Amino acid sequence: MIFPPRGAPPSRRSFGFTLIELLVVIAIIAILLGLLLPAVQKVREAAARIRCTNNLKQIGLALHSHHGASNAFPRGGYFPVTPSSGTPHVTSWGAAILPWLEQDNLFRTIRPDLAYTDPANQPAGATVVPGFLCPSAHLLQPLKPSTDLPSVEYARNDYAAINGERGLRSPTASNNPERGVLILAAALAFKDILDGTSQTLLVSEAPEGIHSIWISPRNVFDQSAPISQRRSDSSPYPSCQLPGIFCDFGQEMSSYHAGGANALFADGSVKFLRTSTANEVVAAVCSRAGGETVDDNF
Repeated sequence: MIFPPRGAPPSRRSFGFTLIELLVVIAIIAILLGLLLPAVQKVREAAARIRCTNNLKQIGLALHSHHGASNAFPRGGYFPVTPSSGTPHVTSWGAAILPWLEQDNLFRTIRPDLAYTDPANQPAGATVVPGFLCPSAHLLQPLKPSTDLPSVEYARNDYAAINGERGLRSPTASNNPERGVLILAAALAFKDILDGTSQTLLVSEAPEGIHSIWISPRNVFDQSAPISQRRSDSSPYPSCQLPGIFCDFGQEMSSYHAGGANALFADGSVKFLRTSTANEVVAAVCSRAGGETVDDNF
């Protein structure tokens, strides 16, 4: 047996990584992250979609509570009337349901006898209401300019009232008179929904709508295009300039969720309407008394 020379230091083996081994470890980590990130994003979007659904359910409860207190749903929107014409109303459906969204203090700051663009109503209009924001639209700024007063920004509403449809049941179909429930012309009630509350829409997602402001009386629309398919690269909003971002230059049923949009029905249920939903079916659920028969699996 050969012994090391007396006084020689003991042999030591290096346990550090070589450059090649380090590169291999980094490559493996990169591959694992590449596999993990899509799964994380899917989980986050699933959670955001659930929160968005819950927002609409709370809006539905608020609309039902408004109906219980007033025997009618709020109008989709209204433009100011003189006090002498009767009891003044709030400016929009979003403002009308604030007391039932735990926003009674905000509701009390609104001057219903004045336009929403009046300086007296601008502080209220710039107040962000969390229940009106869809988590999937996180790239959007909480405030946006109004088409009525572009110099002033108001808190957005990712949900809009549906007052009917046009051009879906036939190319020449109009929405005059309004065929939906939350219309501009009058405050309607359950008794006016002849097609059934489970087959008639009240509100849907419309995060990029040009009038998507909760205090605006214009935050109401008649559907005229397939779900989430109307877009424009010329939208004035910065978020629309990002690649792959949906932008609705007008006001249509749309969302940042893949494959469709959430919508609130008059019975309080929330359903996910797929982009593949036939135009005739979309037209049917946007009308309150069209006499259409719609399969529940739309």
